[in-house]
Amino acid sequence: MVGVGTKNQRLDAAARCLAVACLIAVIFATFRLFNGADTPFLAFSVVGAAVVHFANRPHWIEATITAVLASLLGIAYVGSRGIFGQYPGSGLVGTCAFLGLASMLVLGWKACRSTEALRPLLVATFCPALVILTNVALAAIIQFQPRVFDLFLYRFDGLLGAQTSFVIGRWFAASPFLSNLCFLVYAALPLAELLVFLLFVRGQRMPANPLVLFIVTGIAGFVFYQVCPATGPVHVFGAEFPNYPPPPSLPFQPIILDDVPRNAVPSLHSAWALLIWWSMRYSKNWMRGLATVFLALTLLATLGLGEHYLIDLVVALPFAVAAMSACVRQYRKAIIAGVLTLAWLVYLRFGLPAFTLSPLGAWMAVLGTAIVSLVLAGAKDLSTRMWQFPAPAGIPSPAE
Repeated sequence: MVGVGTKNQRLDAAARCLAVACLIAVIFATFRLFNGADTPFLAFSVVGAAVVHFANRPHWIEATITAVLASLLGIAYVGSRGIFGQYPGSGLVGTCAFLGLASMLVLGWKACRSTEALRPLLVATFCPALVILTNVALAAIIQFQPRVFDLFLYRFDGLLGAQTSFVIGRWFAASPFLSNLCFLVYAALPLAELLVFLLFVRGQRMPANPLVLFIVTGIAGFVFYQVCPATGPVHVFGAEFPNYPPPPSLPFQPIILDDVPRNAVPSLHSAWALLIWWSMRYSKNWMRGLATVFLALTLLATLGLGEHYLIDLVVALPFAVAAMSACVRQYRKAIIAGVLTLAWLVYLRFGLPAFTLSPLGAWMAVLGTAIVSLVLAGAKDLSTRMWQFPAPAGIPSPAE
């Protein structure tokens, strides 16, 4: 029996090491092949691994080894002609990303030696793994959705009296500081989600497990993307954005667009930022303040960077309510908000050409959507039930 137990332990250790090696290899290969230091979303998600690692206060020897590994990884990246980004703060973000990769190696080594050490590694790697999986899915679906309906969304925004994305885009052009700040906030969404989850596992009270909430939102958003595929004005209008908005009378005509993800409506960036803000409702005042600023800058960025139309943000509101309601088991509210989201998508793709609202009607529909969403998201109702998930070993549960 002792021999059998020893054999099982060895098999368990071998399987654990293989799983760890495969996970880290995929992240490292993706980071290098797609020039992770030049890809802000991926870089920020990898930075999260360093946050997880150093949040556990490693011994100074372990921290030194991590720093040395980060330096070697940076040298190897440069030596293999890896590209660094030209976006604001790219040097600092890229450097921190190498520290995150090094943290994955150290956490992976510890996970190979102990099953308990798997938890920090999984927390550290879920964000980059999710970013990679999301981008693979969005790229794979392009061939099945060759047409985009951006002109339909552009026409609806025109009914509201102004092309808001073009207006805020001109603000960004006139204020590089505002543009750079909003870009960094927009790109840092994966890191922000990880920080919220870390707060949760360390005991911060939240209405729902944020990891479950973010994943549910991502999956549901991917499904909704297929109803009305669109990309954003900067991808469709190119150099005309933001200074030369096309006339508001563009034809209701889908256009062929290659190699651009169909991820405009609903705006998941807006939905995730709303859910981060909602998750921090029980936290300290300064944390709620940071979440509010993060939400405001994210909403500005979605429009000013040309990634979304204003109607994308409108549809994101009931969509976020549907996700948060589902995750606190308020299923009736989730269904109502989900149906409202779907109704908007169906109308924008199929109904708008046949039944174009007047400007007053468009505003009434937008305001009605906001009011219904806010009513459904009543604070007392949504906080009555919570999903409880065990925190990692050694970390107090939110219920304690």
